[in-house]
Amino acid sequence: YGTLGLIQNPNARFLDEGSLAFSWSHNEPYLRGSLIAYPFSWLEVSYQYADINNQLYSQFKEFSGSQSLKDKSFDAKVRLIKESHLLPQIAVGFRDLAGTGLFSSEFIVASKNLSKSIDLTMGIGWGILSGQSIQNPLLEISDRFATRNDTLGQGGKLNIDDYFSGSAGYFFGIEYFIPKFKGMRIKLEYDGTNYNIESEIPVPQDSNFNFGIVYPQSKNLSYKLNFTRG
Repeated sequence: YGTLGLIQNPNARFLDEGSLAFSWSHNEPYLRGSLIAYPFSWLEVSYQYADINNQLYSQFKEFSGSQSLKDKSFDAKVRLIKESHLLPQIAVGFRDLAGTGLFSSEFIVASKNLSKSIDLTMGIGWGILSGQSIQNPLLEISDRFATRNDTLGQGGKLNIDDYFSGSAGYFFGIEYFIPKFKGMRIKLEYDGTNYNIESEIPVPQDSNFNFGIVYPQSKNLSYKLNFTRG
């Protein structure tokens, strides 16, 4: 989804303060370009522009022609607890914060270095990240978290009433840094994405497990190859 994370799942990691990054991905039916910035060591903000090539630009074919659907979104992630010897690093994040809601989700995620080579991530998500469904734990606080508006808007406004509402789901994954291989790493995750509600046209999913490899050509350029959804 353009931001720092595992493959489809987010993690609680951040780049250094002052970092600026560009990401481009092709994960059918999505092509996505992302601009990611770290104004502080505890804050990640990003802007995404996605081409959704299994849908037309509008509901009127005469107007759309051959133009596929486009979607803009804004994401943010905030570090709540910095990792220590005993505690994991914990962050809270928002996807599609003020967009159309097509990729809207919120999450709380924890990442912990188990060794110099192994980084473990576990989290709970809402909205699009509710694929592995569990009861929303926030219902113990208030019934207002019971329902979520799934109607897509035109974007540009904050849907505060929907944050952390509706069904919740869990996700987890692991990242293994290959020793003496210039930062190359392998990723394995249990996908938390709900592909049945992510789009008006459900995206096929034959497996909940995704895996991939990251090859850093230099400090500033990495290539990623992933196998997702089976």
